[in-house]
Amino acid sequence: MPNHQEFTELLQPNLLPLNRFVCGMVGNQFEAEDIVQDTVVKAFIHFADFRGESKFKTWLLSIALNEVGTKRRREYRSRVSYFDFDQLERLAAATSAATSDDTPFLQYQENETTQRVHNAIVSLHPTYKEMIHLRAIDGLNFADTARKLSISVPAAKARYYRAVDRLSHTLRRQTRRPFHRAGNVEQQF
Repeated sequence: MPNHQEFTELLQPNLLPLNRFVCGMVGNQFEAEDIVQDTVVKAFIHFADFRGESKFKTWLLSIALNEVGTKRRREYRSRVSYFDFDQLERLAAATSAATSDDTPFLQYQENETTQRVHNAIVSLHPTYKEMIHLRAIDGLNFADTARKLSISVPAAKARYYRAVDRLSHTLRRQTRRPFHRAGNVEQQF
């Protein structure tokens, strides 16, 4: 069990530098406060593991650095658009023209998403492109898709899951860099 008083005595003079360090990394005081709180909780829980081979402040800042990295990875994962199978099929089923009830912003977002997915599909290997087309766009079930491609149903399922995985990977790559229109894509699905 960590010694509460000893931990508090070591923590008190390091709270302000810890807060400044984290705030400098994330650039937002509110996020910094959350990360500092998580850091202090983790430091308290693992205080018994602190061996004193480095200064307490160094140990505390390394925990904070790990917390900032964890938060950034979590935010990146939630920000990145992962297309699962249902999303892909819903997107394919939706018409590219927005309904009259949609605001111009929603229409713009829908058009941008459709364009990104279209560009990502066009960049896929022909085998995967054909699979996405048959399943998501033509709406064929696995049995019909397998028959059309002269492969087994399990092979069709595996190929479809790989195609969606490749599509998701391509979309994640696009999200990491600024979006540039590829111009008019001549090739259609």
